[in-house]
Formats: sequence, structure tokens, C-alpha cells
Amino acid sequence: MPDNDKINKALFKLLQPIARLCLRLGLGYREYCELSKAAFVEVAARDYGVHGRPTNVSRIAAMTGLTRKEVSRLRRKVENGGAMRTERASPLREVIAAWQSEAEFCDGSGMPRLLPLEGKRGSFHSLVRRFAGDIPDGAMRKELVRIGAARPVGDLLELTPRDKADVDASRDEAAEVLGIAHARLAAIVREVRP
Repeated sequence: MPDNDKINKALFKLLQPIARLCLRLGLGYREYCELSKAAFVEVAARDYGVHGRPTNVSRIAAMTGLTRKEVSRLRRKVENGGAMRTERASPLREVIAAWQSEAEFCDGSGMPRLLPLEGKRGSFHSLVRRFAGDIPDGAMRKELVRIGAARPVGDLLELTPRDKADVDASRDEAAEVLGIAHARLAAIVREVRP
């Protein structure tokens, strides 16, 4: 087996700014992982086929380390144009979505309520237990406050409305930067010998 230490170190450095950007935009590992797997499947299918045909599922599985079942699922997703959508969001985004939509955490008009930190029902504790897996309340609260999605109000926690225009502008700017980085990286990769 070839020694990949140099490549792994370089990839680790390359992935850190991507991780930083994802975290800044509220995207977690689940979303990144799903996109990454779809990209591996797409490149393996498109770039490594024989006689101008796409690579078959078994060869893609052998190249990527994914199961054939997973390759088939991702291939369908790519072909249907759904590769950019992810089924599960980060725990932060799942907690925010539940806070905005679940009756237990909304008022009579459907708006997110100010939540007490503790309690069996209708509390921040119960929200986190149901939608954040094994993440403790305190860690989730600190992260929601850090990203500006919530703020403490006495003994309560309030979901902070975010200006959609600001969020969209940040995402557009990030997409533009990633597009420029992609073009530069693609040109470099073409020069690397197998």
C-alpha cells in the first residue's frame, strides 16, 4: 500500500478552510459528507468509464469504498438532480427547524416561543433531547447563541429571527468564492499525474 502521508496532510490542510466555511454557514458534517460521497460517485462514474460509457456500480464501489447499494442510491440522486439536497441537516439546523415548526415549541399563531431552559415538555431541554441526539443542552445553547440563532432572555431562550437577505447574501458570497476556488483547483488537478 502506498504511503499517503504527504497527500493526507495536504488534503487535511485543504479541507480545513472548507470546514471553516461550512461551520460559519451552519452546515455540518452530515451535509458535507453526503455531498462528498455524491461527488466521488459522480467523478468515478464520469471520468473512469470504458469506451465512453459511465463506470458501472461495482467499479465505482471498488474505487470509492462505498457499498454498491450506497453507490446506486447516490447515482440516482445525482441523475435526478438531487445531489445538492441532503436528507438530514446538522443538529443545530434540526433544532432550529423543530423550534420553528413543532407545536410544542410554538405559540398559538405558530411562531417560535421563548423557551424555558428546563422542563419535560415545551422547554429547550425537551427540544434538544428530541432533535439533537446526544448533544447536551449547554453545548447546543452556546452554539445557537454563537451563530446568532438564539439569545438568552432572563431564564428563557429566544429564537432570533434572521434577516433572510443577509443570510442569502452571505451564502451567495460563499458560493462565488467557492466557484473561483474550484476553477483554480480544477486547473491544478489536471496537471497532476496519476
